[in-house]
Amino acid sequence: MSVVVPVELGARRYQVQIGSFTPEAVAEILTTAFGPTVTGLALLVDGGLAARAPRLAPLVAALGARLPGVERFELLAGEACKSLTEIERTVEWMASRGYDRRGAVVGIGGGAATDHAGFVAAIYLRGIPFATLPTTLLAMVDASVGGKTGVDLQAGKNLVGAFHQPRAVVADLAFLATLPARERTAGLAEVIKCGFIADPEILDLLESSGPELSAELTLDLITRAVRVKAEVVAADETEGGRRAILNFGHTIGHALEAASGYELLHGEAVALGMVAALDLGAAMGIGPPELAARARALMGRLGLPTDAARRLDAGVLARLSVDKKRRGNQIRFVFCPAAGQTRLVDVGAADLVARVLAKA
Repeated sequence: MSVVVPVELGARRYQVQIGSFTPEAVAEILTTAFGPTVTGLALLVDGGLAARAPRLAPLVAALGARLPGVERFELLAGEACKSLTEIERTVEWMASRGYDRRGAVVGIGGGAATDHAGFVAAIYLRGIPFATLPTTLLAMVDASVGGKTGVDLQAGKNLVGAFHQPRAVVADLAFLATLPARERTAGLAEVIKCGFIADPEILDLLESSGPELSAELTLDLITRAVRVKAEVVAADETEGGRRAILNFGHTIGHALEAASGYELLHGEAVALGMVAALDLGAAMGIGPPELAARARALMGRLGLPTDAARRLDAGVLARLSVDKKRRGNQIRFVFCPAAGQTRLVDVGAADLVARVLAKA
């Protein structure tokens, strides 16, 4: 069983295909997406994937049987690939292999790998096509969809990047079985985020489920989360307004993630950021305390961290000054007055730090 979620961007459109696919089916989807004139395909693969994903080799073979110039390049595993140094290493490799403007990139892996691949595609020869094959839950519901690409600086997360939409996204759920339990759990944070900002039925489904999510429920949750993101991105591709709601939990979450030296997984940091945002919203009269309690109960039952208050200090929150959503001295902060509703508030950076520390 598979589901197709279209992403509509005016005259441009692509599909997010979610389900179980054979390598040949994935190869056919990408062949159609890139068209008959493609001259080469650079497969940029998360360095930690090959050892745990036996599906990878047959996929590479199926692509090589249909498309010319298919070569595989191994990225550093996880967040380590999201640096300008690693971007340079990749584009130098592509240049050495002679990829031209009719070449294309495919990012295979988690959110870091798909971010890296998208940014490479955005800047190589001033932009070539790309597609993503997300292999983690987090990447399937968030990082691989919507065209945000980027890398980190020492000062903070995702401070360099570009908007560059993929030609296709194929979320093969079979890859989820290869993930460590901690990564599967962390990915649920972005699903929960979509419940809080737009589709509260997601929260109901998770609250009524058992500790192990069925294949049918997993497909439904991923589809719902992708639909939320597709609708938001279609309305505001480059984050001029409404797309900012997708950052719920991310302002403080990114600060915690970077301060941990990326020992916190992205989803874990976002879970903590959502709890902090709901607590702060309650303190400011923007949302009820019961909403924060609901988040803690749900996330705690699923195995996500919820102890945001004890992790926040002045050093962590100093990173808010380089948040990419900052406008002058103001940070656009996302609050939830109720499940399924959002409110964007421009808060002074110093005031935000003081308010969060007061709650810590």
